[in-house]
Order: sequence, then C-alpha cells, then structure tokens
Amino acid sequence: MVFTSYRIKNRSGKLEPVVSETLDVSRRKARKIIDEGLVSVNGAKILKRQFSLKGNSVVEFSISDFLFSKPEIEVVYEDDFLLAVNKPPFLNSNRDFPDVESILKKNFKNVRAVHRLDRQTTGVLLFAKSDNVFEEMVGLFRSKKIRKIYRAVVAGVFKKERKVSFSLDGKEAVTYVKPVRFFEKATEVMVSIETGRKHQIRRHLSFINYPVVGEFRYFKGSLPFLLRFAPRIMLHAEEISFKSPFNGREVRITAPIFSDFSDFLEVMERGREALPLKEYA
Repeated sequence: MVFTSYRIKNRSGKLEPVVSETLDVSRRKARKIIDEGLVSVNGAKILKRQFSLKGNSVVEFSISDFLFSKPEIEVVYEDDFLLAVNKPPFLNSNRDFPDVESILKKNFKNVRAVHRLDRQTTGVLLFAKSDNVFEEMVGLFRSKKIRKIYRAVVAGVFKKERKVSFSLDGKEAVTYVKPVRFFEKATEVMVSIETGRKHQIRRHLSFINYPVVGEFRYFKGSLPFLLRFAPRIMLHAEEISFKSPFNGREVRITAPIFSDFSDFLEVMERGREALPLKEYA
C-alpha cells in the first residue's frame, strides 16, 4: 500500500496540534493534511485547523506517499505540436508553483497547459508546444471536439448509466456516468463529459448524492467507514481523444491510474482487513 490510514480516538483539543502530536509530524505537515481535505471527525470532513475536538471524538484520515514526495512527471504522449503527461496527485496543473507546467518548462521551454485538472485529480494533462498550437487546441475544447473519459469511485451503489445535465455557474454542463464495478457501499464508474466546467464531475456527482469518494468541498455528509480513508479525491482522467487539427490524425491518449488509486480499489474489494490502519486510543 502506498498510503497509511490513521484513527485517533478520545482526544480533546484543537485538530491541528492533535494530528501533529499524535503522528509526531511538524505542524506544517499537519496543516497540509487538513487543508487537503483528508481529515474526517466523527465521519464528516473537517477543514478547520483549529476545530475543537471533544473527548469522544474520532479523527480518521489516510496519508498517501504522494502527499509529501517530490513529484515525478511521466510523459505519455508527444508529437511535433503537443505533449501529454500523466499528472500526479497533489500537484497543480499551472499558475501555482510548483505546478506541472513549471516543472515541464525545465525541459520543454514553451509548453502551455491547454486545460486543467484539479490538484488531487490525476491523469491525462495536455500541453501545447507553441502559442499557435495552444490557441488551436483551446478552440477545439470550446467547440466540444475533445472527448474526455474519467475513472472515479463514488459513494453509494450507482445502479445504472445516467446522464446528468444541469447548468453550473449559469452555463450548460453535461456529464455521463456508467457503473463498471460495485463494492459494498461504493461504485467504480466511468465518466465522460461534453463540457468542462470548473469541478464539473465533482459538483454534478455530489449534487445527485453520489459524491466522488474523498470529496470535501461539495459534499458535507457523513460517509461509511472505509470511504473515510480515501487517500485523496478518487478521480482520474483516463483518456483524451480528438482529431488533430494539425495533421488530421485521430489522437487517443491514455494514462494508467496511480498506485494510491489502485490500492484504494483493493481496499474496497477486500474490505477492512486490507486497510493499512494505525489506531491511537
């Protein structure tokens, strides 16, 4: 397993120092664990560092090996115009150093991110090698000629394929969700989107009460035991495909899931005995 899970029981005080002292990590690291939305108290996500714990509180979270490690960027596609990488978790796409674009510029000076993935979302991230290519690809995204497929784990039993189509921020948003594997209280799904609104998948699935496991912004309810230990938001951009406007070829780019995702799927499959849990009473 590339993540370790923790359960802290019967501790009182403020959340940040309790996490720091119990795990014997710096306050800076404790803050990052909380800020990333990883921590649940009595089953619900808590983002307040100074949240007051009562004596009977139960604090639960998982820490992925990726959270504090130096990111490695794998190139999964390259041609004369474009570059695509498998974006690791806990790393911004661009404009917020350290980010994927800044790291790539060390070897590919003129690359620009054509689209963005959320900080915890992994998968195919596409870059243009010049400003002209960037403008052309942005136009392709806007005209809905880019096909995007995501893999996710959602809370609850998502029984049948469904189209979710209600506007976000006053703009059209369309999401298709198809179940591929069922667990006791969760479902692995494939998701395709016609539009690319901010946090579209996370928002749509939360609003229909099937939140992506690990969600902390758009879903505030309590989750079943195992789901509280997701090492991050369980969302992966698995595939992007389009007809190249530069040479007319069909381009299909895929990226494998990261080990924290596959390890969490194993926990869902095998149950509690597979959870790498450290308990503090």
